[in-house]
Amino acid sequence: MKVTLTELEDAAKALEVYVTYEDLKTSKGGSCRVMETRRIIINKHLHANEKINILARELGRFDCSGMDLSERVRKKIHHESDSAATMKLSA
Repeated sequence: MKVTLTELEDAAKALEVYVTYEDLKTSKGGSCRVMETRRIIINKHLHANEKINILARELGRFDCSGMDLSERVRKKIHHESDSAATMKLSA
């Protein structure tokens, strides 16, 4: 069974990370901090699968170890953050 965007958004909410979908002209999205607020901003024009992959990748930057996450959500976050790290190493 696939991970849904809602499951990842719930994980972000539990981490107190604010997720928004905006019209990003040249970017797919990413995470940042605005004052004391941690944010993940995702291009609203992306396909749902791309949004899931980006949100999972960005959640991998946070400590999710103590969270009550389903095994498939935990695996998705781990997989996407590993894929991003591999891409950085090969670049």
